[in-house]
Amino acid sequence: MIDFFKYRKISFLFSLTLILLTCLLIFFKGLNLGIDFKGGFNVEVRSELDNSELSNIYNNIDSSREVVIKKELSSDVYSIRIESGENDKTLLDEVNKITLKYQNIELLMSEYIEPTFSSDLIKNSIYALFSSILIIAFYIWIRFDWQFSLSGIFALLHDVIISIGFMTLFNIEFNLTMIASILLIAGYSINDTIVLFDRLRSISSEDNIKINLSEMINNSVKLNLRRTILTSFTTILALICLVILAPVNLTDMPIVFIFGVIIGTYSSIFIALPLVSFFNYEAVLKSRDS
Repeated sequence: MIDFFKYRKISFLFSLTLILLTCLLIFFKGLNLGIDFKGGFNVEVRSELDNSELSNIYNNIDSSREVVIKKELSSDVYSIRIESGENDKTLLDEVNKITLKYQNIELLMSEYIEPTFSSDLIKNSIYALFSSILIIAFYIWIRFDWQFSLSGIFALLHDVIISIGFMTLFNIEFNLTMIASILLIAGYSINDTIVLFDRLRSISSEDNIKINLSEMINNSVKLNLRRTILTSFTTILALICLVILAPVNLTDMPIVFIFGVIIGTYSSIFIALPLVSFFNYEAVLKSRDS
């Protein structure tokens, strides 16, 4: 059997390195904020034109604004994002008029998000993220010992931070859909972690068991390893289908979630359970046994 507990120092160092790299990426490169958080225009069109031709059309409307064009996989639908700026109220009408002027471009949808509304979205998103983390911490603390609660939250924050680093590295647009993806990653990760915690508590509660926390942790992983791998594998398969079939403005979400499933599975095995030992859970077992 693989001694998972033996690799705890290597996994801690590896995770710490990823977190530091994420902080450096965010500091020097910054998040690629979408119009949900910056304000701007979102236009969807159906056209036989290619990306460069559409880019020439919409960049000429106002060359001072950033224009991002994405094509839906296996389709002729394009999502066009135009950043906010001066004279926003008149620009949307101008964009619609220019779009309707071309016979080979069909306007499907156009919307404008004000920057003031975007600031409220940022605050609400931060509140939602941290509120969910606090509720999860409280739930684990009530169900298990405080060592499990701290370990679970550290593993959860580990997954969230590194997932944000993944988005920053590959310049994935950070919008409301990505907030939902991060919350999904947090939920998936903590669910897998709680299953392992429950197995560890069950093993450590057996009568006349010799106190050896490292062996208990390895047995907990071993007994759940098949379930963990199969659950992660089937989840990733479903997400790959979403990447291929989802609309153009939703393809980034399953890609980030696939990464989150992988990093969440890793953290449950190599971070969460070893942290229980780091917080001296063995002393609790010895105290209970005596």
